[in-house]
Amino acid sequence: MASSVIIMTNRNELTYTSDAVKGDGYYGFADGLHTISFHVVNFTGRIHLEATIVEDPQAIDWFPIDLDAITPYMEINNQTITKGTSFEGNFVYLRVKIDRDYLGHPAYDAAQHGVLDKAVILL
Repeated sequence: MASSVIIMTNRNELTYTSDAVKGDGYYGFADGLHTISFHVVNFTGRIHLEATIVEDPQAIDWFPIDLDAITPYMEINNQTITKGTSFEGNFVYLRVKIDRDYLGHPAYDAAQHGVLDKAVILL
């Protein structure tokens, strides 16, 4: 039976990474199909999805899951949208990363950078 998990909500930071959420590989499910949605309000930044197949992952154990046909991340420029995508793989853990370092701004400003209301994953 599929279940949904809120993997991340907004933080008052330019760049941050969610806690790891158990993927279907942790539970031993065979299909490996996942769906994730990102709910953003006036958001500017890049959203990355990362996975690992290691039970006690270190920084080097995480790898990107492509969210776009051209780049491994989803780039959003001052939009209020809900965007979803599906991907396949038997992962032990998944996590989301918000990246705004490329903007060159010194600090987070909600009026300028918007918010990630939530990222929801269906396992």
